[in-house]
Formats: sequence, structure tokens, C-alpha cells
Amino acid sequence: MILSIESSCDDSSIAITRISDSKLLWHKKLSQENTHSLYGGVVPEIASRMHAKDLPLLLKEVLDSFDKTQIKAIGVTTQPGLSVTLIEGLMMAKTLSLELNIPIIGINHLKGHIFSLFINQEKYNFPMSVLLVSGGHTQIIEISDIKHMKIIAQTMDDSFGESFDKVAKMLNLSYPGGPIIQEYAEKYQGELYGLPIPLKNHSGIAFSFSGLKNAVRLQIEKDSSNPYKIAKSFQDAACKHLLQQLERYFKKYRAPKNFAIVGGASANTYLREKVCQLCQKYQKNLFLAPLEFCSDNAAMIGRYAVEKYKNQEFDNFFDLQCSPKSTQEEFIL
Repeated sequence: MILSIESSCDDSSIAITRISDSKLLWHKKLSQENTHSLYGGVVPEIASRMHAKDLPLLLKEVLDSFDKTQIKAIGVTTQPGLSVTLIEGLMMAKTLSLELNIPIIGINHLKGHIFSLFINQEKYNFPMSVLLVSGGHTQIIEISDIKHMKIIAQTMDDSFGESFDKVAKMLNLSYPGGPIIQEYAEKYQGELYGLPIPLKNHSGIAFSFSGLKNAVRLQIEKDSSNPYKIAKSFQDAACKHLLQQLERYFKKYRAPKNFAIVGGASANTYLREKVCQLCQKYQKNLFLAPLEFCSDNAAMIGRYAVEKYKNQEFDNFFDLQCSPKSTQEEFIL
């Protein structure tokens, strides 16, 4: 078994994954959303203190349920993320590695999101291209095999998920913004505001949400009487932007037959529906992670750690550090 730890932002999570068949045996996470909603976003110092409190509680549950001598390695998120929260998970992982005399495996959080597609599955469907949409990232990644992943396009400013959080804050709605904006959008049936679609006339493939976010701010200043209309207009424009860039990618590149969307913001049902239609148009096989594994979780970290364990890709105990950004060798840019 592999014990995996996730603490890259505001979710404390631990999982146990069986190495032989990648079966998820145990998984639990404690969310900090209610605490951070008081501040309209994640406060790193508070997040770090909550990880220091919650991770040991989860670990005790695990060790009360499993024979620790059966744990063969520790997988832990080391990048990218908030340094003050990543360090909480890494220190626990190093302590367990020493106590149990087992190897430690540092996991890139973004690659973990990709492997959220294959939780409880022995095989994975590479080659594949992926749209990764999360609170901090918006990227198209092309994967030829487990060791070769290339970033094709990424955001020039805000991410897709981050823009939902910021629009929700402008509307004085709760954090995180993704679910509440979607809820408001679903309740509105009517004409939309004519918000601009970012990079509509841009020749390349990239993402940008700062201009759209500013357009929403100006619309709110002009008329904030109907937050449902604003939420739906924003969601529509943000998703159209993603779809336009994806369509350019499908036309311009010899994209793999398999395509997926992953990351916390991939739980947006409107986006899932529209990407499904686009994949049908271009005859792509669409893969989606279960909704419970879209957001940050240790199950996806454990699933990727299984592959690294099988390839004997262990990290040096003393050299392994955490990083707020992906290190250069993790992806081909």
C-alpha cells in the first residue's frame, strides 16, 4: 500500500492506495472552506495552522484502520501550491518515511489532477490531451506517456477557477466561487449581458480572464440589481473562451484521440456539457474524473504515486523540498 498526503492549499487529505491494482482503499479530506469563506479567499497562514491540526487527525484514523507494516511508500504533494501548506504535508511524509523506513515520493499536484481520471483503475489512457482548470491553473497539456507531458497553452493572467472566485467576491457571494456562480447561473433564464469573450481575435492559443473580470466589475458598478444575470453572463463568457481556445487547439494541432478536463473547476456542469459537445464534433474520446475527485485530494496523489513506485522513482529524503511553482523539468514548455 501507499499512503498519500495532499496539503497544497486548503484541503487536508490522506489516502491509502493498493499498489497491485491501484484500488483506493481509504480516502478522507477535511475542507477549510467554511473558515476561509469568512475572508473571501484562502489565508495561507490560517490554512497552514489548520493543516497542522487536521493532518494528524486523519493520520490517526488511517493507522487505526491499517497495518502500518503494509505501507511500502509515502506519496506527498510537493509542488505547486502554497509553500506554508505544502511544508505541513512534507514534514509529515518525512517523519513517516523515517519511522517506517520506507521511501518517499514527491508528487506534482498538477500531474496528480491528471491521474484523478484513473483512480481505482489499473490502466491509463495515454496518449491524451488535457484541459486543466483549477483555482490556480488553466492549461492545455499533451501527454504522450507517463514521463512525457508538454504544456501547449496556459493562461497569461488569472486562471478560470480564480476568476470565478473573484467574480463571486464582487457579488458578495461565498467562497469558493465556482459552485455559487454555477448555482446562480442555473437559476437565471433570460437574456445575457454582452460581456467580451477574451482573445476572440487572438491568432494563437492562450487563456486570459483579467479583461473579462474587469468587464464584470464595470457591469456590477453599472447595475448590480440582478446577480443571477451577472453570474450566468460571466459563466457563459468564461466557458465560451475556453471552448474557442480548445477548438483552435483541435484544428491547429494533431491532438490525441483521447481528451479530458481535470482540476477543481472541471466540476462545473455547464463546462462539462459544452466540452462534451465539442469532443463529439471533433470525434474525441472524452474522459472526466468523478466529481468527488475533481478538487484537491490525496486519492489522485496516491494514484500517481503508484506509477512512480512501480518505476522505482523515489526521492532523496534530504533533497526533497516543496516549491510554490512546478519545477522546470516536470513539464516540457
